[in-house]
Amino acid sequence: MPELPDLTVFAENLHRRLAGGRITAVHRHGSGGRLNVSPAELSRALSGATIERVERAGKELCFRIGNGRLLYIHLMLNGGFRLAAQPLQRSAGDAIISIDFEQGVCLSLHDPKGLATVSLDPPRDQGVPDALDVDAGLLKRLIAGKPRTLIKALLIDQKIIRGIGNAYADEILWQARISPRSSAGKLPDEAVEALAAAISSVLLDAAQQLRKRHPDMIAGEFREFLAVHNPDRRESPGGRSIRVETVSSKKTYFTDEQVLYS
Repeated sequence: MPELPDLTVFAENLHRRLAGGRITAVHRHGSGGRLNVSPAELSRALSGATIERVERAGKELCFRIGNGRLLYIHLMLNGGFRLAAQPLQRSAGDAIISIDFEQGVCLSLHDPKGLATVSLDPPRDQGVPDALDVDAGLLKRLIAGKPRTLIKALLIDQKIIRGIGNAYADEILWQARISPRSSAGKLPDEAVEALAAAISSVLLDAAQQLRKRHPDMIAGEFREFLAVHNPDRRESPGGRSIRVETVSSKKTYFTDEQVLYS
């Protein structure tokens, strides 16, 4: 599933290609995907309007439309975007929706499993912080509300912190040297401070790595540079064996460099 760094780069690339573009048509394909409005209502809301901005919102992308409407797309596990000439886009078998632009470009949302969601003007929970807005003080307050939760589970819970998924939770915890099996409420202040610092540094560094390695990406996941959540690695950069176990129902990568707080 694309996470915060992937979606940050997707948004940047889509904004660069589509901002200011006028939408001429919206097409619904097949029965895959989940829409919160009818295809006809989606088409009426977007057709004739321009794309004002594309930005990341947690683990979704938000298309801000010039007429004030907001289109949110969650790619789920396997969704992604394609940009190409209009006839090529509409012929693809796993397309969910496609949006035609005046300049002859078509953006399509694809998902081979058909799970991606498309939401027009959905209600937003403004009380859940984005991962990049989490500092040590806020993290302490979030932990105080869920002290018995494993720290891995807390990091990936989108109702607590938006944007972090399984892979980057492992990277963050490894950098902070905290075991994913630690109870959130047992972390000492210095561990919470290290964790808060790791959240921003890991996510921002990963986005920069993606810009360098995959500058035009608007689909897919690229994890080849990750330190521990990486099936191609047997050892961490510190030379310790990487263990793979199920933690909080997720395949989790970690090492004995990480301290267990329980």
